[in-house]
Amino acid sequence: METTQETTVYLDTPELKVYSNTSLKFIVLQASGVVPSDIYRQGLSLATEIAIKEQLLFWLVNNREGGIITPADQIWANEVSAPLLAKGSCIRKMAIIEPKDLHSKIILEDMMDKARDVFPFEMQFFGDVPSAHAWFLDTEATVFRTAAVSAVTSSEGRASF
Repeated sequence: METTQETTVYLDTPELKVYSNTSLKFIVLQASGVVPSDIYRQGLSLATEIAIKEQLLFWLVNNREGGIITPADQIWANEVSAPLLAKGSCIRKMAIIEPKDLHSKIILEDMMDKARDVFPFEMQFFGDVPSAHAWFLDTEATVFRTAAVSAVTSSEGRASF
């Protein structure tokens, strides 16, 4: 595990990198090319565990450089990892960076469609990482504003701004 400033790298292979920024409350899975099953499952399990333990709010899948996932791993992700993440985490939004290649994009769209029934949070595709980060930060402001309004309302019986 490598830590630099606010980023901690948990897994770093040529095919998959998993890292988090706990101060900004997000985890990243960054894939490249064909990801071997053992590495994919290790990385996804690790990311899920970290998201739950650190109470992270945002999940970023950066598949810009591909990230081909086998059918067996797609099933495993939807049946094993997704329910754990849905029930045990504080994730509010998942951003997926669109892959350059069509095959990877089709795989991710299919996985996303299946996960919509499991995940209680929003999922959206983006063309680049800065757009996804902006979406996360906008959400965070909304979440904190909503929590502040709720606290004021419950303590005073009405909202005041």
